[in-house]
Amino acid sequence: MSEKRPWKEWEYLVLDIETSGLDAKRDHIVSIGWVLIKQGQIQLDSAQHLLLDGAQVDASVGIHLITDGDLEDRGRREESVIRYLRLLLRDKVLVMHHSPLELGFLKKWWRQLKQPSLSISWLDTLAIERTKAARSSQPIQEGGFRLAPCRMRYGLPEYQGHDALTDALATAELLLAQVAYQGKGCRLHDLLQMGGGHVILGSKQTLKR
Repeated sequence: MSEKRPWKEWEYLVLDIETSGLDAKRDHIVSIGWVLIKQGQIQLDSAQHLLLDGAQVDASVGIHLITDGDLEDRGRREESVIRYLRLLLRDKVLVMHHSPLELGFLKKWWRQLKQPSLSISWLDTLAIERTKAARSSQPIQEGGFRLAPCRMRYGLPEYQGHDALTDALATAELLLAQVAYQGKGCRLHDLLQMGGGHVILGSKQTLKR
């Protein structure tokens, strides 16, 4: 399907991950949350928040109220989660807020678990917001491209608590607000030009914008 068709004709998987740290080379994924957007609407019945069995919790993850007991009781096998995610990502656009972090961990995870390569398009709501600000010569203060300040500029409410699913839902709402700002003629191509690209998960290929 052509990227120049209306954005609503595509399906989107909006994803957020919680990790043990910010370095994909030495840290690991602790939990993952996602929700689908179909025909321009968030599909709440698709929402998932999965903890990974065997992950280790440290102080940074503790902020999100995940405990070792949670991981032991509700943790899912990594192999099962990544296969499920790979299936869902087929023919969908991956959406994140601050793509370098998420994509770095996803690419490492794909290679570690030896998953078949998967070519996808992706959007970064942070990058879209940065492009919008640059085009309008709108000065943004330091920290102003974090998820909460981005949402505030569209009048979206602040969420209490920040687990992976809550942030995925918050990112999905932000994307819909950004699309509405672009107007009725918005295409996936336009969004990719503002803040997106293509990547092959499971490959060392560099990202393209």
